[in-house]
Amino acid sequence: TCNAEGEWTSMRLASGKRVSQATCKDILCPAQLQLDNGDFWPRNQWFRVGMTQSFSCQEGFTLYGSERRNCTQSGDWTGVTPVCDDHADDCSDPGVPPGAERLQKENSASFGRFLRVAEFSHMHVYILLDTSGSIEKADFNKSREATIALIRKLDSYDVQLNFHVLSFASETQTIVDILDLATSGNADEVILALMEFDYQSHGRRTGTNLDSALQNVLRAMSFLKQNSDHSNETQNIIIIETDGYSNGGRKPQIALAQIRSLLGYLNNTLQDHTHETMLDIYVFGVGDKVNREELNSLGSKKSNENHVFVLKEFTTLGEVFNDMISDKSVTMCGVAQEDISKEEIKHGNKKPYTRPWHVTLTSNERGKFCSGSIVSQNWVLTAAHCFTRQGKDNILKDLQLSINHGAGESKGEKVIIHQKYNISALKERNLTEFYDYDLALVKTKDSIPLSWQARPICLPCTIAASRAMKMINSSCSQHRNQLLPHSQTPAFFIDKKEERKQTHIHTQSQRDSCVEKARSLLKESTDVTLEEFVTDRFLCSGGTKGYQDEISCKGDSGGSLVLEKRKRYFQVGVVSWGTIHVCDQHLHSSSNLLRDARDFHIDLFKVMPWLKEHLGNEIHFLPENN
Repeated sequence: TCNAEGEWTSMRLASGKRVSQATCKDILCPAQLQLDNGDFWPRNQWFRVGMTQSFSCQEGFTLYGSERRNCTQSGDWTGVTPVCDDHADDCSDPGVPPGAERLQKENSASFGRFLRVAEFSHMHVYILLDTSGSIEKADFNKSREATIALIRKLDSYDVQLNFHVLSFASETQTIVDILDLATSGNADEVILALMEFDYQSHGRRTGTNLDSALQNVLRAMSFLKQNSDHSNETQNIIIIETDGYSNGGRKPQIALAQIRSLLGYLNNTLQDHTHETMLDIYVFGVGDKVNREELNSLGSKKSNENHVFVLKEFTTLGEVFNDMISDKSVTMCGVAQEDISKEEIKHGNKKPYTRPWHVTLTSNERGKFCSGSIVSQNWVLTAAHCFTRQGKDNILKDLQLSINHGAGESKGEKVIIHQKYNISALKERNLTEFYDYDLALVKTKDSIPLSWQARPICLPCTIAASRAMKMINSSCSQHRNQLLPHSQTPAFFIDKKEERKQTHIHTQSQRDSCVEKARSLLKESTDVTLEEFVTDRFLCSGGTKGYQDEISCKGDSGGSLVLEKRKRYFQVGVVSWGTIHVCDQHLHSSSNLLRDARDFHIDLFKVMPWLKEHLGNEIHFLPENN
C-alpha cells in the first residue's frame, strides 16, 4: 500500500512473513487426501496445472464420481468428487473433497514411540542446521549429507511429508519454508535447496543462536495449527544438528517448552516425554567436540528410545536411521531396514532386518532346497526347477512344502509352474538342461501375516512400484528404463545363509560379453546356438571389471535378484542357474575360474503376462497398453 509519505508499506505473504519482492508461483490444486474404501494415485498434497489424480475402489465397492481428475488453471479440479460406496447405509456417502479429510470419531492410531512412519500419515519435519563459527565446513557438509540421506529415507515411505529447513548462526536463515507447500512437500526440491545452500551465507555473523531458529519453528507451527484442519493428527519432528555450544539468545529449552505448550503438552517440565506422541525432538551432535550435556537436554526423553546421536560415533547413517525410524506398522512393498556391517553388529548394534521378502522352501524329504520371495500375502515367487523338470501343476500331492519367512512358517497349498518350462526341451539336440521360463508361484494355505519381518518385494510394472519410484502415470517400459538404465547395474541376491550378496547385471552393450561365458556349456555334439540356449528372457550377472561380484550357489535358486531405488527394493529377476559351481570348489577370490563365472536369472519384465494372469487379483499391474 502507498502511504501518505509516498512510500510503500512492507510486502507480506498471507502467512504474515515479510518479503522483499513479489514472486510468481505455480497455480496449485489441493490433492485428494482421503478416499474411504478406495485408493488414489499419486499421493502428492498439491498438483500443478495439467497433472492428474486417479481413483479406484476396493472389491465390493462401486466408484461414483470421476475416475480421473485434472488440475485446471483456476486451481480447481475437473470432474466430480470420487466416492466408493456399497450402499450398506440408507444415506449416500457425500465423499471427501480435495484437500480435506474426514475427522475420525474413534480413537485414532498413535504414532507413539520413535520417528514412526505409517502409511498415509502426515509428518512435518523441522530441520535446524548449525552454521555458526564453531562448526567447520567439513563438519557442516557431513551434517548436510546426513540430512539429505534422512530426507530420502523418509521419502521412501507413503507418508505425506512437509519440510522446514533452517540454517542458524547469530541469526536464522530459511532454506525451505514449510508454508511454501509446493516446495516443502517435494523431497527432491528440498534436497536441491539444501545442496545449493552456501555455508558462508551468514558472513561474519557466526554466533550460535539456537533460540532464534526454534522461535522460527514455533511461528510456523502456530500458523499451521491455526490454518490446518488436521494439525492435531500430524506428527511433528524437530531435528537439531549442532555441537551444543550456544552463545546467543535465550536458552533454547525455553522455546522448546513453548512448542510443547502449543501442541498441548502443558506439563513440559517433566523429564519423561513418552506421552508426547505427536512430537519428537532429535539431536545430531556435529563436530569433533560436542557439549553432550546440552545435547541431552534438548532431545526428547522417551522410554527405551534414543533421541541423541553423535554423528562421528557412527560408521554408517544406516545405524542412525534404524535407531530413529520405526516402520514396523508399514506393510508396503520393498521396505527394509538399512544394512549395517558385521562389525557394527558385533559392537552391540541390533541386527537389522534387510530382507523381509526373502523365504526359504523346505520339505520333510528334502530339507531346505530353494529360496523365494514374497510378492503378496498369498503368493511366493520362485524357480520351476525347484519342483519339476517340466511344466505341470498340482505337484504338491506328495510334497509337504513349508515356506519359512521372517514372521514364521506358512504351508504351501498349490504350485503353479510356467507352462512353457521344460528342462528337457532340447534334449533331442544333445542339450540335457534348458532353463527357459524357469518360473513358479507357490500359493500359501493361509495368508502370510505381513510385518516388518515379512513384507512383499516390489514387482515392476505394478501400481505399487510406480508409487515407490514416484513415477506418475508410468509405463512398464519406463519402469525398466528406471530400474535398468545402464549397461552395468548394481544388484544383489540373498544366499542360503540369508545374507545379501552384491553383483552387477549386464544389459545393453554389455550383455553379449556376459552371455558369452555360457558358451563353454555347449558341447560339440549339440547344434543348439548360444542365442537359443540363453534366450532374451535371461538376465546375466557376474564378472564385472573392477568388482568382486558374488556368484550364487546350490540352494540359492528361486531367490530374488533385487535393485534399490529411492530407498525401496524391486525384484527384476529370479535366480535360475550358473555356469560354474564355484561354491563346491572353495575358489580363491583371485581365481580365473571365479572371474569367468556367470549367473543367469529369469527377467521378470519378459514374463509379465504370466505374472499378471496369476497375480492380477491381488496385485494391481499397469495396464497392458502402458
